[in-house]
Amino acid sequence: MNLSTIKPFILQSETVRGCGEDSAFVQNLESGLVVTGVFDGCGNIGFRRYSGANDKTGAYIGSRIAAYAASEFFEQNYSKKGVSYIRRTSSEQLEYVRQLKEHISGKLDEVKARLSRSEENTDISLPTAVSMTTTMSAGKFTLCNCIWAGNSRVYMLDDQGLCQLTTDDIDVNSDDAFAHLRKNGKITNYAGGAGDFKLHSGFTVFARPVILINASSDCFAHFRTPMGFENFLLETMAEASSPSRWMAKLDEILKKASGGEYTLSVACYGFEDFDDMKKYYSMRLIRLQNDFINRQSGSDEKILKQHWENYRSSYYRNPLKREY
Repeated sequence: MNLSTIKPFILQSETVRGCGEDSAFVQNLESGLVVTGVFDGCGNIGFRRYSGANDKTGAYIGSRIAAYAASEFFEQNYSKKGVSYIRRTSSEQLEYVRQLKEHISGKLDEVKARLSRSEENTDISLPTAVSMTTTMSAGKFTLCNCIWAGNSRVYMLDDQGLCQLTTDDIDVNSDDAFAHLRKNGKITNYAGGAGDFKLHSGFTVFARPVILINASSDCFAHFRTPMGFENFLLETMAEASSPSRWMAKLDEILKKASGGEYTLSVACYGFEDFDDMKKYYSMRLIRLQNDFINRQSGSDEKILKQHWENYRSSYYRNPLKREY
C-alpha cells in the first residue's frame, strides 16, 4: 500500500522558543523505506543545564542527539536497500534494532564524554523517550516496524478506530490507557540515562488504509479518555478542507491541551488524497460519537469507565510483542 499523496508531517510546539525538549524527523528514503521518529526529552529527569552546551538541559540535548543518531543510522545503512529490509526473519529484525540502539547509545556517550570534561559534576544524564516507525509498501500491504523506549507512543488509526501499538515503559497502568490518564506512572526505561536501556520493537502488517502516529506523552495525556483523543483526531480532520488546515486545527488544540509543548508525527497510507481520507473515516467518526462521545458530556467517572471498558478491546486490538 503506497504512501498517500498527503506527505508525512510533524507538528511541534515549544513552551519557550528555542528551548523545547522534544525532537523529531521524517525520512522518505530512495529504498522506499519511510522512517518517522519522535524523541520526547524527559524534562523531569534531565532538567540539569550544561554550560558546555549553551546552558541547555540534558533532556533538550538528549532528544536531539538521539534523533540525529537514528536518522543517520537509517540514511547510512538502509537508504539504498529494498523490501528485503523489512521482510527479514525475527532474529535479523532484532539484530538491526540492536545495531540501531548501539548507534544511538554511542552518539549519546560521545556527547556525555565531551560534557563531562567541562562540568564539575561528571554524572551526565541526557534522557529521552523514543517512538519510531519504519514502513514500506509491498503491493496491497503496508509493512511496519515500531521501535520505542519510554512513554511516547505509536498509534494506528483505521476504519475500526484508534489502536495503541506500543506499550508504555512506566511503573503503573502500562496496560490501561484510561487509568494512566488519572495516575501517570513513573517512566522506567529511556535512552540517555546513567545505565543501559531497552529499545523495544514489534512488526505488523496493514492490509487496509491506515494513519500511523508517533506521539510524545503530552499529545494524549490531557484528554479525559482515549476515546476523546481519537475523536480529536477525526473531528479536526472532518472539519478541515485540506491537510494544511487539518494540521493547523491539530496544532491549535494540542498547544492548549499540552500547555505549549508537544510533538506529533503523522503518516498516511493508502489514500488517494485528503478528500478520500475524510470519506474513509466519516462513518468511523459517526460511530465513535454515537457510541461514546455524545454520551460522555457531564458523565461521572463511573460512566466514563464503563465506556472505556466497551472501547478497550478495540483500542488494544493489535498490541505489538516487545522484542529486544
